[in-house]
Amino acid sequence: MKNWILVFFIAIGVMFISCQEEERELIDPNVDNTIPRNSQLASLMKSVVTHDGSFDDIVDQGHCFSIKLPYRILLNGEEVLISSSADYQRISVTDIVEIQFPVIIVESNHHENLVENITELEGFINNCIPNDDDIECIDFVYPILLSTFDSNSNRFETIEIGHDSQMFNFMSGINETTSISINYPIKLVLHNGVGVAAQHNTELLNEIIDAASICDENDG
Repeated sequence: MKNWILVFFIAIGVMFISCQEEERELIDPNVDNTIPRNSQLASLMKSVVTHDGSFDDIVDQGHCFSIKLPYRILLNGEEVLISSSADYQRISVTDIVEIQFPVIIVESNHHENLVENITELEGFINNCIPNDDDIECIDFVYPILLSTFDSNSNRFETIEIGHDSQMFNFMSGINETTSISINYPIKLVLHNGVGVAAQHNTELLNEIIDAASICDENDG
C-alpha cells in the first residue's frame, strides 16, 4: 500500500512540473509568441480594442466617444428612441437632432461618464484629438486566452478575455515585471465581415497592419 501511495505522489509531482513547463514555454522571453510590453504588437493590440466612438457622430459629433444605448433624441421635433446602431441610418445631415439629456457616454478608454447637458457634451467634443490611435478596421473574436508570468512572484496565470474593454484594461495595466503571450490560434474579423486567423505574433501583427492600411478611419 505504501508503494502505491508513493507512486501516486510521484505521478502528481511529474504532472505538476510538466504543466509548469508547458506554461513556461508559452511565455518564455526567448519564444516568438511573447509580447513585450512596449512592442509594436502590444501598441497595435491596444489600438484595436480602443473604443471607437465615430459610429454615432451624426448625433453627438464626437468621434472619440459614443453615447451609450439606449437613449432618446428629438428628430425634427419628434421623439425617437435610439436602441441600436441601425437607428442611426434614419438620420441625415440635414435633420435637426436634439439629444435628450442626461446620457452616458463611453470614452475611448471604455470609461463611462454621465453627461447632464449640451455644455458638458461640448466639453468632451472639444477634447477629442483628430486622427487618434484607434484602429476601426479589424476586431478580435472572443474569447481569447492570455498566459502571463510575473517575474516578481514567479507566478504563471492564464486569463480569459471576453470583451474589448477587458482587453484594453489588461493591456493598459501590464507592468514591467509581467510577460504575456497569446494562446494561439485566434480569430479576427475585418470591417467588411471577412474572418481571418492568426497562428503566431507575426501573423497577428501583419493582419492588424494590413487592415489599418486599407480602410478609412472616421476620426476627421
